[in-house]
Amino acid sequence: DPDVRNQIGNADAPDKSDGTNQNLDANLSSSASGRIVDEAGNPVDDVKIAIMPVEYHNGGWFPKSVDEDSGWPDDPLAFPAETDPDGNFVINAFNQGPILLGLLPFYKPGSKIVKVKIEGMYFYSTEDVGGGIVFAPEPGKEIKNVEVTVRHFLQVQGKVQQVDGTAVANARVKFKVKQLSLDGEGESSIGASSIGWGTKTDTEGNFVQYVPNHINGPAIYIMSVAYQEQNVMLKPIVVKPGYRTQDAVFTLNAPSIPPSPENASRSFQASASVYSGVNAQGVWVVNPANGHAYKKIRCSNPEDAIAQATDERAYLVTINDETEQNWIGQVFNPLRILIGLNDIKEEGRWQWHNGEPVEYTNWAKFEPDDTDNGDEDYVILSWQGWEDIGPENIGWHWIRTALLEKNDMTLEE
Repeated sequence: DPDVRNQIGNADAPDKSDGTNQNLDANLSSSASGRIVDEAGNPVDDVKIAIMPVEYHNGGWFPKSVDEDSGWPDDPLAFPAETDPDGNFVINAFNQGPILLGLLPFYKPGSKIVKVKIEGMYFYSTEDVGGGIVFAPEPGKEIKNVEVTVRHFLQVQGKVQQVDGTAVANARVKFKVKQLSLDGEGESSIGASSIGWGTKTDTEGNFVQYVPNHINGPAIYIMSVAYQEQNVMLKPIVVKPGYRTQDAVFTLNAPSIPPSPENASRSFQASASVYSGVNAQGVWVVNPANGHAYKKIRCSNPEDAIAQATDERAYLVTINDETEQNWIGQVFNPLRILIGLNDIKEEGRWQWHNGEPVEYTNWAKFEPDDTDNGDEDYVILSWQGWEDIGPENIGWHWIRTALLEKNDMTLEE
């Protein structure tokens, strides 16, 4: 399910093998060992593979997230291992199924799992960026001789510089690739939404980005970088299957504008696609369409979120129309964010926290529905739409953020 990509964020997942496995029952935990090879059968080293607990939700399997307080809010809970020079790996212990066998970093992998061989059976991966398979081993099962076949992505070693050669250092840029088959029949546009929501240069203006292969066979790659309203496009190149690395230098057409009080915007604005949320958190963001301010906060439960809203002279967000819904999706990563809609007072009678009438809804498919999960009196945002949720829902314990709104905001705030 492509939506799985939008549940997970950035960077390498933390190595949880020690701290996590200490909490496992030795008689019930499972283990796995094997090797990783490429499509030619050659061993692949320095690849991080992991077992990730998953939950079934809205027609797909979603990796469970590490608690945001751990410092890794956007990575999945994982039991990782790294391959040695012969491609071998060992994952000594992991939780019971269902589990996903996949690669790390989950959202920005350098390779894709094509197939997995376990005990003489082949399992073919999904079409997600990094792929993987979901299964449930018997408690205490020792899975040996697993063979994972991977396909490498193209690694772009990019550099962004000014017209005078000065590096554009520590800058957030949007990297995009357009793939065209040589016969002109196939086309794929790969933007920030599918390869990591943009990238950041280092002190020398360099960045590294892996590009998934969406077209089988040789393809024409057209790469571009957008920065400060400038767009630099390179000449097309032909990339053949198995081609691993491409150097690319992006030279801006005009000097970049340094930040200053005169040109700095008084409010934060985002103009990304719905799948490339900026994920602003902890700051007030002004919606230019209605002048209201919004803030994504951390919270332990709905009561905590309401208490923080009261302290901020605000309320849990009210979403009045599709325009406001789309803007929120652009600026805040809509992953289990608590909003102000609830039916606490009367089952099935939904109302907003600030008392406004409910004139617009964006329910996900089959929602609201709490038949099998007890009372689900609260509502959260997800990529699929709004979902009602309660203490008996499996996702209740992973609600760690809420969205606040206030009508008026002073410059001091």
